[in-house]
Amino acid sequence: MESFYLIATIKPRHDKVVEAKEALRTLVAATKAEPGCEVYDLVFGTGGFEGAGSMDAGDWLMIERWASRVAWDAHMESAHVKHLSSIQKDFLREPSQLRFYTVN
Repeated sequence: MESFYLIATIKPRHDKVVEAKEALRTLVAATKAEPGCEVYDLVFGTGGFEGAGSMDAGDWLMIERWASRVAWDAHMESAHVKHLSSIQKDFLREPSQLRFYTVN
């Protein structure tokens, strides 16, 4: 099987940054212990550099690499993902944008 990559753009509400970071860091810790999780990093935009495109300092990325699509599918059914899904509308400006990649 080939690795499966995902980059999620996360746009937290400016008045809920602390709550969003706390919830996402909890998700990261639980996810890194999952079978098939190779990379799961929450990174923060710095904005203000050439080529930044639509990314601004208030946008974050979740950068993920999974051993397979099957491993990612199992992750999406985990209790910690379901919990985050149930509360994320409270601290996000808009739904996360997901981009999927594989190595050919």
